[in-house]
Amino acid sequence: MKKTLICLLLALALVAAFEPHVRGRITEMASGLLAQREERARTDDAPTFSQQLGGASRTDLLDVTLYFRFADTGLLGAQRAQLDIRREETVATSIVQRLIDGPDIAHERLSGVFPQGTRVISVTGEGAIAFVTLSGSFLGRPDGAPADWEDLPEWQEEAALRRRLAVQSIALSLTEDGRFQRVQLYVAENDDEIPQRIPMALLDTGVTDPALVLAACPRDEQAMLTPGRALEMAMQAWQAQDWAALYPLMADAEDDLLPTLSVFETEMAELGISLLAYSVSSGTVSFDGQTATLVLDAEIRSRDGGDAQIVRESVPLRRVQDNWAMDIGTLRSLMIRD
Repeated sequence: MKKTLICLLLALALVAAFEPHVRGRITEMASGLLAQREERARTDDAPTFSQQLGGASRTDLLDVTLYFRFADTGLLGAQRAQLDIRREETVATSIVQRLIDGPDIAHERLSGVFPQGTRVISVTGEGAIAFVTLSGSFLGRPDGAPADWEDLPEWQEEAALRRRLAVQSIALSLTEDGRFQRVQLYVAENDDEIPQRIPMALLDTGVTDPALVLAACPRDEQAMLTPGRALEMAMQAWQAQDWAALYPLMADAEDDLLPTLSVFETEMAELGISLLAYSVSSGTVSFDGQTATLVLDAEIRSRDGGDAQIVRESVPLRRVQDNWAMDIGTLRSLMIRD
């Protein structure tokens, strides 16, 4: 359109040079073309009447971070996700529903903590606080628990742990990017029932006061799998010779594939390297957020009694399925000293 206008003006200008009486017509035509162009631009940019009413059919894609249980630990790992937010849905409601649905199958180190049957009753916001109401199934039988789980102390502890992780998974996910500052969680069976506060005794078996209830929860980064906690957990597992606990924190190296768990356990047992003592730094994360470097001090001992010191050694970690892990080659280099 722009080239057409320029060519037309040049052509008319040549004509006008020989025919002065057409100059007025040139100005009229040029003004008309410019007006049409401006009107078309306004029309293209302006929302339609349907859009102004909120009736247009469209999908908004939103990048969010969700938090799920990492392996069998008491920490929460991350999963980056993209939500389809329809106009009648709120971002907060969609986030809570995704947490209840559980992690994507590709994030095999993560697991959900909400019992089957848990439903979102409502999610509303008031200032800096998100009010989340779940169905009563949230406080019911944990997935995988036996029928008599309430009579088994180990399952009571496990149920309380999962509930705490569930509460904090909602708090972390809804406070990500400053959407909210706190989350108040309730339970109810439907929209018509008055939401009830959750007794703290259901979240912590050490609480005996039935009047103590869950308050609005802020973001608790102690529940997150940070680089420092990832290396701390790895060292704890090494020190305890608990190779199954160490395995989820391991990853393939560039030319050194991670073996299966059974092969990994056999290899670690054959190496016979004990970790006597250690200390780890909190670490620093790269600018792109995909790698971290920590400092390790440790004392190790081989099966034949030889001791070695690891002094201020840099230990790299990287994100694998959105969470921190150590390359298998790095672990071997820590165990096998020159």
